[in-house]
Amino acid sequence: MYQKFKTLYLHHFKLVFTLNFALSLYFANLFYLKGFDKVNLYALAIGFKLLGYATTIAIEKLFFNRRIFYYYNLGISFRKMLSIFFALEFSLFLFILLCCWLWISFS
Repeated sequence: MYQKFKTLYLHHFKLVFTLNFALSLYFANLFYLKGFDKVNLYALAIGFKLLGYATTIAIEKLFFNRRIFYYYNLGISFRKMLSIFFALEFSLFLFILLCCWLWISFS
């Protein structure tokens, strides 16, 4: 199962992962510059992450008809595939924020 997801994410999700990761790095930079005590910055980050996820769903739905048989032959549902992708990407975002917070706290 791991090999299926690895193949799928490395071949089909490179663009959206790069865009979402760039968004994560941008907000990590904002948190580094502005500080972690700004509540509006958290709301802005979550809003833009949700917008990025909506864009990912729109892009995948646009190209879904071309790859529908590939997904079905792997035995992976579209909803499960995207939920795992979003969970991995959001946990990476939280890890980046944690590292940024630790850097600010102990420097």
